[in-house]
Amino acid sequence: MLKIIKLFIVFFLVCFFVNVSFTDVNSDLKNKKQELNKLQTDISNKKAEKNKLEKEEKKVKNELQNILKSIERNEKELKDLQEKIAETEKNLQFASDSFNESDTSKQKYAKTVNEQYVAYTKMKAVSYFDYPMEFKVKQAGIKDLSKKYSVAKNKNISAQSDINKYSSAKKEYENLKSKQQTLMEKNKKLQKDKNSLLKTTAGKRLKAEQDIKELNNSEKALKALVEKLMKASQSQDKTKQGAGTGARRNDLPWPVNGKIILNYGKNKHPDYPDLGTKDALIISNGIKIKAADNSHVKSVEEGTVMFAQEFRRYGKMIIINHKDVFYSFYCQLNKILVKENQKISKQQDIAKLGKGENAVLYFEIRQSGEPENPLLWLKDKK
Repeated sequence: MLKIIKLFIVFFLVCFFVNVSFTDVNSDLKNKKQELNKLQTDISNKKAEKNKLEKEEKKVKNELQNILKSIERNEKELKDLQEKIAETEKNLQFASDSFNESDTSKQKYAKTVNEQYVAYTKMKAVSYFDYPMEFKVKQAGIKDLSKKYSVAKNKNISAQSDINKYSSAKKEYENLKSKQQTLMEKNKKLQKDKNSLLKTTAGKRLKAEQDIKELNNSEKALKALVEKLMKASQSQDKTKQGAGTGARRNDLPWPVNGKIILNYGKNKHPDYPDLGTKDALIISNGIKIKAADNSHVKSVEEGTVMFAQEFRRYGKMIIINHKDVFYSFYCQLNKILVKENQKISKQQDIAKLGKGENAVLYFEIRQSGEPENPLLWLKDKK
């Protein structure tokens, strides 16, 4: 009878541990499927962002093309105006020379006519009847000089009119030239701004495409991990990792000493701070801690290493199962010091960070597959 009881107890314990093992794997599988769904959502969002950036890039290219056409028109108009100004200056110089020449002739003829008329008047008063023919010749000479004076005067007036006309035309052309130059400067500035915007937009599009590529690779890696867990769930040889423990909220040690540079939840986008308020926010499922160069990363609690390898989106990453109570994620590592399925103790060194910008740890805590604010689990810093 005692032997039967012992066999029953052994059978019960085996069933219990097998059942717990499947519960562990199923819980882990659920978590990974949730991660996979989130990753697929991220890929969809990135593709939408890429399409939006492609449309924006096309729009900027069209605007830039219109600006280039406007600049071409400006250059042609400026060339035409410069030719008109040159022609006007040539005509203005000719009119000025004609004015100076006619003015000199007018003054010369006016002086000669005046002198001869005075002499003729004096002579006429004294001896007109003595030399009638001579007086007639002088009279004819004065009339001829008067005609030449009139011609020179008219030419002078006409030249002055031309000077006024060409001066006005030159002023008008120069005003038009000034306006075209202002428009040209404006278009050049627009061209520079659009080129800068095009470069930025194209850069964002390329980054979005790269992100999509990395997310797709991450999705493949995550799918492989899910398949691995599914196979493990179908195996009856999986052993129990350990008994469950209670949650350790606000009681866990920090994985590394340093300053938080990215908070849990909503944060300003580090790459596109100039975007609108809504678009500039990103959601972080964990925190980033800037530590000293080559800092050692420690486990916040004892547990079993589930994952310890490169995970494209997070770099080198370690996932630790803390007896099915919660999972901790350590990402952007420079060197991993543990292996998968390895049991580790609390505060054990599990990885190392790099230097400078690479001395940053991304840290997450998940419970029941859902991310939680790590600051609710870690000890308060004094």
